[in-house]
Amino acid sequence: MQDEVITMLREIRELTLLGSKKVLTIKDVSLLLDRSPKTIYNMLDELPHYRNGKGIYFKKSDIEQWMLGIKKLKK
Repeated sequence: MQDEVITMLREIRELTLLGSKKVLTIKDVSLLLDRSPKTIYNMLDELPHYRNGKGIYFKKSDIEQWMLGIKKLKK
């Protein structure tokens, strides 16, 4: 029970900090899009991103614009 509470508090902290960031990592984008980091790596061809050496970074505003450009599929 205590471990679950600690895990939930860590997740809340990460999401709270995510709101103030302007530059995101793979892990941050995975939280924002609710996808696994592996899925984010597989989506790099469609996501706007920047490379700095081995690092991959995303501007939060670019990801938000990308999200708004996705059309909802009709059922």
